[in-house]
Amino acid sequence: MSEGFQTALVTPEADLDTRWWWEALGEGRLELPHCRSCRRTFFPPQPNCPHCGSGDWDRVEASGKGTIYSWVIIHLPFDPAFASGVPYPILAVEREEGVRLFGRYRGATEAIRAGLAVRSVIYYVGEQPMLGFEAAK
Repeated sequence: MSEGFQTALVTPEADLDTRWWWEALGEGRLELPHCRSCRRTFFPPQPNCPHCGSGDWDRVEASGKGTIYSWVIIHLPFDPAFASGVPYPILAVEREEGVRLFGRYRGATEAIRAGLAVRSVIYYVGEQPMLGFEAAK
């Protein structure tokens, strides 16, 4: 697990559409679906492009860079597994590739602001890879 991220027992469940994404994350790569027809990147992974409906897409490795679009500080955990970690920030990050991804933030919450440059960080909860963010250096 990467230092600075709270651990919890709650982890996501991969399905047929997202399994490849979680596997890539576990191998240290952040990949995104990219439509060959309209040339737009999208998220979350799904059978067809949400922009044009095409099923002709491939995976592209993401740059790891983005900026904070919005955020929330969680003070009241919705699940007891997260009770020991409150408060903690969740970011909505606008990626260079044109998609928004969500994840925890590692760093001082006072530094969080719209437009702050961040980079992706892969951390682990047990054996489950997770996507988080920290301020870009």
